[in-house]
Amino acid sequence: MRLSRYVKKAAMGAAAIPLLAGCAGEQGTGGAVERAAERPASWTDLPVRTGARDVVHTDADHRSYKVRITVKSLVRGSEEDMRGARADEELKGMVPHYLSFEVTNTGRKRIPAAYMVDSNFALNGTDWARGEKVYVSGGRPGGVDLPCADTAPKTLAPGDSYNTCVTYALPKGVGVLSLTHNADGYLDEGGAVATWRVEGGLEAASAGLAEPGEVVRVRWDAREDGVLELPATLVSVRRGSATDLAGLDLGLNGNERRGIPYYVSVTYTNPGPKDLYTDQANRVRLLTEGGRQIQGKTPFVVDTKIPGCPSDWVARTIPPGDSVTECSIHLVTDDGDKPFAVGFAEAGRPGLVAWRAPLR
Repeated sequence: MRLSRYVKKAAMGAAAIPLLAGCAGEQGTGGAVERAAERPASWTDLPVRTGARDVVHTDADHRSYKVRITVKSLVRGSEEDMRGARADEELKGMVPHYLSFEVTNTGRKRIPAAYMVDSNFALNGTDWARGEKVYVSGGRPGGVDLPCADTAPKTLAPGDSYNTCVTYALPKGVGVLSLTHNADGYLDEGGAVATWRVEGGLEAASAGLAEPGEVVRVRWDAREDGVLELPATLVSVRRGSATDLAGLDLGLNGNERRGIPYYVSVTYTNPGPKDLYTDQANRVRLLTEGGRQIQGKTPFVVDTKIPGCPSDWVARTIPPGDSVTECSIHLVTDDGDKPFAVGFAEAGRPGLVAWRAPLR
């Protein structure tokens, strides 16, 4: 079943889109701007698992700093909060979510541009798509102030802390699965991940999944033949071993080499009328309980054989009416995370079609 109307990929955090309607906070002061504001009844506290995580912040110059992030609260706002602001068309009808947290410099180096620490954060929806980071300023219609202001200082000395808030927007009807922080600074790369889950998020995400073995038609770009709708079936998700991949040229980074490989097999049927090239595996995503989308890896060597992951790694053609099973390798780098679903990123249509993962 379809999980989302959109999928956003971003480096160094989700896209920041300014809403210009006055001023709710001052960046660089190091302290919160105090305002008396009545909380609207439409705002809801979400049951996020709060607490501290020791993480590594990687800045735009690839310099690393040790920090402790303590999530304090997550509040779902209302569409009213967005109205009256000058915003991109894609934000209309979306719902803001206000994340409050504390940042502490636990290392020995002063952190420049301390406001960038939250760039390694992602808020993951129950459709496994990331929320849009939004800089909200000003007040709601009727004069009620917003609860969220970026109050990070320009720099952060060793041992110092600051409290701040970041706003994310999700489509109406999409819940929150988790918050994640990626130590590498690139949300799509395999790296050390800290996760704060939201109670009930997995249950909500599960409602939109097809069952293993169920045939789902997925849109795939056949290039000169246009977009085809291929009948596809998730066959299996198997846990592998790092030794299976020894000596293979997969282009793994250090964290991925220490990660756990999972082998995802999907069967596709050629609906015709022409031969079908078998290179659909690069559209498959392993979706984890922590809210991550993990793209697959395939060897660069012809005729590579991997136990538990049988596949033809070089594209070949399948006649109309015939089927092929392809396997992709997905590296889970977080010891506390595990597969929950398998998604297919469709051509010409944002979002994922996904199955529940039959883990073996």
